[in-house]
Amino acid sequence: MTHFAVEPLYGSVWLAMIASVAVVAVIVWVTPPTDDPAKRKWLIVLRSVAALVLLLAATRPTLVRTDNRPAPAALVITVDTSRSMTLPDGDGGDRWTSQKDALARLLSGVATVDEMLEVHLLNYDSVSNSLGQAQNQDSIRQLADLIAKAEPVGDETDLGRAVQGAIDSAAGKPLAGVVMFGDGTQTAIADAGDNNINQLAAARRGAEVLQALGVPLWTVPIGPPSTDASARDVAVTNLPDSFQLFAGNQFDVSLTVQASGLANRQIPVTVSWIASDGTKTEARTRQVDPRGANETIAMTIPMKAPAAGVYRLEVTAAAQEGEWVTGNNSQTAFVHVREGGGRILILEGPGRPEQTALRRSLGGFPDLEISHAPIRGDRTWPVPLESVLQPGAYDIFVIGDLDSSAIGAAQLKLIADRVAAGAGLITMGGFQTYGTGGYADGPLADVLPIKMDASRRRQPTRSVLSPAELDARSKSQLPGPIKIELARDHPIVDLGGQNSAAVWSSLPELSGANRFVGPKVATGVQVLLQTPDEQPLLVVGGYGKGRVASLAIDETYRWRRVGKADVHQRFWRQLMLWLMSREETGGDSVIAEIDLRRFESDQQPEFRARLQSLGGETSAISLTASVVDSGGKETPLDVTASAGDHPAISGRIPKLEPGFYDLVVRCSDPTIQSDKVAFQVTETSRELARPMADPVYMKQLADLTARHGGASFDPQQIDELVETIAQKRRSAETPVIEKNRLGDGPKSGWLVFTLFAGALSAEWFLRRRWGMA
Repeated sequence: MTHFAVEPLYGSVWLAMIASVAVVAVIVWVTPPTDDPAKRKWLIVLRSVAALVLLLAATRPTLVRTDNRPAPAALVITVDTSRSMTLPDGDGGDRWTSQKDALARLLSGVATVDEMLEVHLLNYDSVSNSLGQAQNQDSIRQLADLIAKAEPVGDETDLGRAVQGAIDSAAGKPLAGVVMFGDGTQTAIADAGDNNINQLAAARRGAEVLQALGVPLWTVPIGPPSTDASARDVAVTNLPDSFQLFAGNQFDVSLTVQASGLANRQIPVTVSWIASDGTKTEARTRQVDPRGANETIAMTIPMKAPAAGVYRLEVTAAAQEGEWVTGNNSQTAFVHVREGGGRILILEGPGRPEQTALRRSLGGFPDLEISHAPIRGDRTWPVPLESVLQPGAYDIFVIGDLDSSAIGAAQLKLIADRVAAGAGLITMGGFQTYGTGGYADGPLADVLPIKMDASRRRQPTRSVLSPAELDARSKSQLPGPIKIELARDHPIVDLGGQNSAAVWSSLPELSGANRFVGPKVATGVQVLLQTPDEQPLLVVGGYGKGRVASLAIDETYRWRRVGKADVHQRFWRQLMLWLMSREETGGDSVIAEIDLRRFESDQQPEFRARLQSLGGETSAISLTASVVDSGGKETPLDVTASAGDHPAISGRIPKLEPGFYDLVVRCSDPTIQSDKVAFQVTETSRELARPMADPVYMKQLADLTARHGGASFDPQQIDELVETIAQKRRSAETPVIEKNRLGDGPKSGWLVFTLFAGALSAEWFLRRRWGMA
């Protein structure tokens, strides 16, 4: 509305009129008479014009315009740039495209709402960032180009930061409202917790702050809610990350299949071998048949180890129709299949120090798998052992200080058969071994490389010995102290080349040993260790396709107690390798280990490596570690050297991108082969693990500001959202009065000055010309 008004000086119209009359009277009075009346008229006219100009300026005529306009304010728009926006939107497209289209329509609409509205555009994932701001129509529409250059790559969604970022972006300017796009699924986890409850509460607190400020929150959920039809997913979990196997072994693959929204559907689960050259071979296929909407099914799939080598074992559940996320449909385990045997079974009573030390020394070697079958008492003899004595179950059998009746003739015959077929056998010294233990006339009499005397038999149930039994014991035992001497060179007893004899002589004396009747006279039978008076302590030989070693002692654990653990370890490993016909593989080696072989990209598991030395000087040897990716790029790792008898290092795997890698540990001694451990870095995105949108939560946040017009809108309702924003702006309109006074502006001021100065100048010019000045 526009109208004219006068605003005279001092606010009085009468004062202005009196001043006008007075001015006219003064002009007439002070204008002197002239000879020509016309000249006097011109002077009066010019002076009157100047006076009227002054009087007009004094009355200040004003053009008044009154209008209702909204106050300047900011509209903040936040868009979701997390990875979940790459998922389907439920209408045949992806959420990212749907969000960009809806945003473009919103910006086009709000650009015409009013000129006082400033639009701020933000993006959010785990943090919130400003993309830009604009106020005029063209620049507001251009904001859509900014989001077109962004990519949905955020690994988490934090709705609380989105709301707080919107509040902070106003920077003190009044907020017209906040528009929040997104799927509404909170995936960011609190720093001090293991769930997202704190973050959800933060989003609610942000909405409550908007409510207190009188600012509406308008949400635009993108993506479908969770339903039985849309939440279809199958995942393979709980597969062990590694296996250590021997060629031809039977083993079980245990895993779990989690199925959601796939009730009464048969899902194929395939187990495949992936060789080091990338060749993939399907080995087994099983079906799972979930009955409920959400079901977890445990599976055990029997498998047979392939030929020796390094493999990846991949278990894959077939992708199902309507399944959005398929990255969790498979899991991979790393498998090292070793040549030959390596499975050792110890038959011994419980708690014997010799078998404990033996297991400790050999347990550090990944190519040896040790099992212990403790045999207690004598009431249940013979102990049933048929399951562990089956062909191929074990490669070496160790019989400790154990009476033959504990095993039984039938099972001893099975052991003899296994040795004849290629297994190894070790018999230890003790009070109930060899002839004393009843082995002289049993199935092992032909197997062992020593002669035995059946007359030395002592029944294990007798606590008080008869004179004959005491005599038999004295004949079967060598009294201590007993010093061990090297009888001949052999890979088993090689403890340092030319120094082997000195090493054996340095070992602690034994408190006793079995007195062998003597070694058999047969091809391959050799005495390797003996006493100073040439009583045999270690005799080796062969039986069928297998190898056999008979020890007269069972106190090698004493070596470890006097600081000779490396000698103990080397001797027993070399003996095991010889029994498996693998003595050429003995020697120093590097052994690397990782706490996890399959882990997420935000984890940094620890690794360790050590030099497994069987003798010799190692103080000058050092180890280094690096990570090699699938493309062959090698990255050195920081390591910490560990104190000990042999070189050892430790460190952590750095953060890596998802993929397959190798940990490579090298030795400064080029004659010692490096070790390599494969591992996998898996995808960690919680965004893709929770594919369903949560429009209900988005609506709940908007409803917290419903008193001020907050609401939730579907992407197809952008026009309604624009109209809601326009109505909110109209409700915030206030009267705005604009006054244009004569003389206030530069144009009208110069006009008044020009008229006044021109009239006076003309009057002075005429008076001077007429000789009146």
